[in-house]
Amino acid sequence: MSARGGFPGAGERASPPVPRPVPIPPRFGALALSAVLAVALVGCGEETPRPNVLLISIDTLRADHLFSYGHWNRTSPNLDALAERGVLFEHCFAPTAWTLPSHLSLLTGLDINVHGIDDERLWQVVGQPGGPAALPLRGTFASEVFQRAGYQTAGFVTWKYLEPRFGFGPGFDVYERVSDGAALGADAEAELQNLVREGNRSVASLMLDRPDLFATQSATSHLVVERAITWLDSIATAKKDDPWFLFCHFFDPHDDYAAPEPFHRMFTRPEYTGAVNGRGVASASHTIEAMSPADIEQLKGYYDGEIAWTDDRIGALLKDIERRGVRENTLMVVTSDHGEEFYEHGLRQHRAQLYRESVHVPLIVAWPAGLPAGLRVPGLVGLVDIAPTLYDLVDLRSPPHLSGVSLAGPARGAGPVGVQSYLGILQSFPRREWTPHRLVSLRRGQHSAIWHLPRDAERRVEYFDREDNPREVGYGRELFPGDPLLADLDAEFDRMRVKLTADRDSLPLRDFDARAIDAREIAEIAAMGYAGLDAAPAGDGVKAANTSRLVMDGGVWPDWP
Repeated sequence: MSARGGFPGAGERASPPVPRPVPIPPRFGALALSAVLAVALVGCGEETPRPNVLLISIDTLRADHLFSYGHWNRTSPNLDALAERGVLFEHCFAPTAWTLPSHLSLLTGLDINVHGIDDERLWQVVGQPGGPAALPLRGTFASEVFQRAGYQTAGFVTWKYLEPRFGFGPGFDVYERVSDGAALGADAEAELQNLVREGNRSVASLMLDRPDLFATQSATSHLVVERAITWLDSIATAKKDDPWFLFCHFFDPHDDYAAPEPFHRMFTRPEYTGAVNGRGVASASHTIEAMSPADIEQLKGYYDGEIAWTDDRIGALLKDIERRGVRENTLMVVTSDHGEEFYEHGLRQHRAQLYRESVHVPLIVAWPAGLPAGLRVPGLVGLVDIAPTLYDLVDLRSPPHLSGVSLAGPARGAGPVGVQSYLGILQSFPRREWTPHRLVSLRRGQHSAIWHLPRDAERRVEYFDREDNPREVGYGRELFPGDPLLADLDAEFDRMRVKLTADRDSLPLRDFDARAIDAREIAEIAAMGYAGLDAAPAGDGVKAANTSRLVMDGGVWPDWP
């Protein structure tokens, strides 16, 4: 959510830029001026055709593991080169720490509390007593906007949560999941069938007892690129002059960290003799108590190898676009849906917390014919800003009630980003419980605050001043009742809740084929570290109703049923 509010001391001061080993200097001379003039012409007449649009989402990519964002390993030569040819936003934040709701926000420009999806458990309880009558998805997808404007559209994705059954796909002429992602071994299939026949839904227990039955995630980045290039070939063969909108989702940086060689060991230490190999990351052995500092650094090295492998394949796609002679007038955007934790705050993977390492994502925008090169933009932005920025740059009318704002001005070098408030929402399920632990974050200017809202305990509020602690190292200062800062934060949420609710109520529900998640799919999801889906007692309407409520519904802090 981006909304102006009364955050104390927010001002116009931007948070300090992330340190970087090789600065990319702003170039504000004739190059920037010519780029701004080019943008001014786009959509204002027939002289300049609308650009092609390439939107890339790299799943589970935290910004600070790219070299251009300050990482010591050169994980991202192709993305760094793209940033040198375009604009890098230094502080972009995702609205949550996992794939499904974050991608909905990316592709609709809506905050989670507006598009309505914050938990895949909705697919298990919809239509049941105590659950919602229909899935609450709202909003217009960017692909629909571009398709209506005459664009040829395609999307190639690599993980279950982006399948049409979760609401994705409208507006695409071609929309495919190019891989099955995680797979189950034959023995796991047999065990799973036994569990289903016995009425036992505890796939998580099978995962813990027999992790060997769940196959390692296979690499998919090359498949995305192959399908994207094949599609570009097909529209070139058809000799259609319409511009194209291409969405590519890359999953490989998600655990397991098992990139093809030479990338797998590219950033690991050859002298390491421990047991960590980048696989089985979701297993019980990968806990902070069981891992030494050397183990954790080795795990990070395997993660960096996945980033380098994905960067390499993206480089191949960018070279293909250049080979076709359309790079100059292709608007290219690279981002991520969330980051990844390596015990900075006691946990691993993601979908558990809202600290910076989980939600700070890259945002690189390049358009040689329309934007300056080598520009770095400080200040706070969000994933919800990407869709409105695309509409603005390409001169398309935005759908109503967007949560994000256009970043076209700052991308053109026309000034800093405005001071906006960005909301984060997460329902985590610790210890595979059905009752969620709810988290809310609010970031504005130099301020960050995180609310911890457990079911059976008092709320706890952490506060970070990003001017003093830009990377949110350690834990924040706790705010207690009576603190004027906490009162202002609560007031900000009240203002945001009113606008979010009004926007949501103004948008119609979407109708799509939302089939329930079956036992095999639960196992597939569990294999990727998302445990707990199978913990719900069947027919428990009260608990089902709990999970259907968004965290800000019924007031800033809803009463627990």
